[in-house]
Amino acid sequence: MSTILIDNYDSFTWNVYQYLSDLGAKVEVFRNDKITLEELIKLNPRNLVISPGPGRPIDAGVSMKAIEHFGGKIPILGVCLGEQCMYEVYGGTVTYAGEIVHGKTSGVQHDEKGLYENIPQDIQVTRYHSLAGDYGTLPNELEVTSWCDRQEGETGYGKGVVMGVRHKKFVMEGVQYHPEGIASEFGRKMFANFLTWEGGLWKDLKINKSHVKWERVGQGSGADNGNSDEEDILKSFGQGLNLKKVSKMNSIDRAPKELSILEKIHKQRLIDVKNLKSEPGFSFEALKKSYALNLAPKQIDFLKRLNVEKSNMAICAEIKRASPSKGDIDLGAHAPSNALTYAYGGAAVISVLTEPTWFKGSIDDMRSVRLALENVPNRPAVLRKDFIIDAYQILEARLNGADTILLIVAILSEPQLKQLMSYSRMLGMEPLVEVATKEEMKIALACKAKVIGVNNRDLHTFNVDMNRTSNLGSLISAEDDVTLIALSGISQRSDVEKYIAAGAKAVLVGESLMKSSDKENFIKYLLGIESLNQENIQNKNACVKVCGITNASDAIEIAQLGVDFLGLIFAPSARNVSFEKAKDIIDAVKLKFSNEVEPKNLLYNFINESHKSENYFDLNVRKLSALKKKYTRPLFVGVFSNHTLQEINEAVINLGLDLVQLHGNLQEELQYSELIKGPVIKTFHVMSGDDNKEVLKHEIEYSFGKISFGLLDTGIHGKLQQGGSGISFDWNLAAEIQVPCILAGGLTSEKVKEAIQLANPWCVDVCGGVEMNGVKGKKDINKIKDFINTVKST
Repeated sequence: MSTILIDNYDSFTWNVYQYLSDLGAKVEVFRNDKITLEELIKLNPRNLVISPGPGRPIDAGVSMKAIEHFGGKIPILGVCLGEQCMYEVYGGTVTYAGEIVHGKTSGVQHDEKGLYENIPQDIQVTRYHSLAGDYGTLPNELEVTSWCDRQEGETGYGKGVVMGVRHKKFVMEGVQYHPEGIASEFGRKMFANFLTWEGGLWKDLKINKSHVKWERVGQGSGADNGNSDEEDILKSFGQGLNLKKVSKMNSIDRAPKELSILEKIHKQRLIDVKNLKSEPGFSFEALKKSYALNLAPKQIDFLKRLNVEKSNMAICAEIKRASPSKGDIDLGAHAPSNALTYAYGGAAVISVLTEPTWFKGSIDDMRSVRLALENVPNRPAVLRKDFIIDAYQILEARLNGADTILLIVAILSEPQLKQLMSYSRMLGMEPLVEVATKEEMKIALACKAKVIGVNNRDLHTFNVDMNRTSNLGSLISAEDDVTLIALSGISQRSDVEKYIAAGAKAVLVGESLMKSSDKENFIKYLLGIESLNQENIQNKNACVKVCGITNASDAIEIAQLGVDFLGLIFAPSARNVSFEKAKDIIDAVKLKFSNEVEPKNLLYNFINESHKSENYFDLNVRKLSALKKKYTRPLFVGVFSNHTLQEINEAVINLGLDLVQLHGNLQEELQYSELIKGPVIKTFHVMSGDDNKEVLKHEIEYSFGKISFGLLDTGIHGKLQQGGSGISFDWNLAAEIQVPCILAGGLTSEKVKEAIQLANPWCVDVCGGVEMNGVKGKKDINKIKDFINTVKST
């Protein structure tokens, strides 16, 4: 019976052949593409050796099939590429090793078993490789047997770089280095240990030293042919060079080259995925069962969604809280709120960063984004932006609402890219394939990618080259039928126009959008729909809110006059209406204006900006003003005072309120204001004769982030229920606090002009001043007409 040596087209194969033959083995050598598995089986080998070789395991011909078949039947040894084949046969990932080592030596420690029986620690071995099995994906069937010294600052596997593996049940070992190299110590002894093995399972292993002929090692070498003892032969020359006694000028026992940012992220994600797979309830098998139970949300066609844009450019709007190059961008970003803002701004795709360590994202962000977009007409596609290296992440993405995923060529081999593209398409998702070099573009095209994104940012250095999309896009021909997307660095309309000229169909915008104070308008600006600079929100005409509506007929007639807001009072008041009555009023007005599209929940517009911004209220006012232009009917405001959160939210949902106005205790209402299911107007009561602007300004600033708008109304000392007094306060105070507000309190058509001139409010709120004399709750249409005309002419 022979030792079969599979030659993976490597010159080291002959070194392996010489060592095995010198030790007495009858060796037959076959090129990896010149023999079939069936032919190997017929040879009935005693053991099997898989040689080193260039490339990746996928390039090793029959090697992986041979390992699969003969595993558990006969002893198997893999050297370098042979060891990597073992890693991938059992489901591990072979990836970039951290640096390229060709002809370098390293110190190796081991577990003193198997190949390493009677081998001392800290032996020097020769390494020729740039790839290695990643410990983060170590298959359950294998265990690590040897490793390189861990260098300072190195992360990942605690013992350092994996240099050898062993099957836990089968008589099978592999080494990442070259024991057959002249600079490797105790290489012959390792091959000798292998040749003594008989059987396919460790539990049944027999050691037969007669298979090793030490006396043949020295023949023709100049050694004393009388020496036949193993120890004497090794002393003579069989241990390889004694590197401990020579200068290690060729050694890599030094601080390694620092990993690039991309390499660090890639390494960490391998660990993250392995850890996630091992969590109860989150295994790959569990995800498959969830998918089979139809738990994945309904998806849309990513490619079609890109191509339905009326303009010649689509926007992929990104949600990311941080990045390796910029650090923290907006840690308080609320992903679903951003997504809705992007959607109504006209984004075709919402890109969600789900990488947790450097980008501060999560899969939960993407799931909440998908839920938020559920009822958006012609919703954007959802892209999982991450460093995907495993099919597990693709299925995880699909179950959490992704319509597409990102695949980065720089961290994937071509076979891996093909495999992951195929898996993504099997789940109905056309992937976005990212490239950054000519070589990567060629790989993407060879793999038949339909959507290719050119990253203008180098993921190793994170430097930006804005010409990269144009340069690489020229490699795409019409026959390729590829949709091109420009990724990274886009911050102005001229960037978009540049990429349109280069043939791009879409641009991905991240950092500049996240930092924009008006994200919806910024998207429209990039699309060429609106200019970036908007009119000052304190425009010529203030909005009009008529409060205290008590019946449907008044509501319809007032709505037709063009008021902006109708207020329904649920607080104790002579103008109070029940929820049932309010429902009738709101339904009647909506029926009258039924020919227009109903406003969606407005809340998302007002909770995703920086709470500390000095322009916080200005931004919200501008947003609401822009939203109002889309509808002709007035927006409904429900006025509450010291109601419970549950009562308010039930009213918002059941009645169809657009905004909520709070009139109760400031401290109590601010405790739950952020949980209300609609934008919140908070009333600040200015006591008659009170001119303490600093106190009032402090109260308003304290509410930043907890409410959307502020309203100033007259307060009465000693009165439990405030509002509706018909008394005015000093309007100069409203101007002095320099915060845009809604102005209320004693307004009439005769007073409102002066109030606007002094206070410069963005909205005026009238109630008793437009009612029939002596009848609270019954509006005088003529007074309202006069009030509106005065406001619009001021």
